[in-house]
Amino acid sequence: MKNRNKDVSLIQFTKAALPISIALSLIFLLGGFIVYKAIVAYNHYERWKDYDECGLS
Repeated sequence: MKNRNKDVSLIQFTKAALPISIALSLIFLLGGFIVYKAIVAYNHYERWKDYDECGLS
């Protein structure tokens, strides 16, 4: 009977922890995506900043 109580509590813990872990994963993925896009934009503008004055951009 003790094992069954532990299994039930493990299942309950998993059900409670799963949405939290998914939310944290999404937050970290979103943060990484924002950093990636910022780096790409910075590199793009750095590459083409010399051409702003001559009207080619």
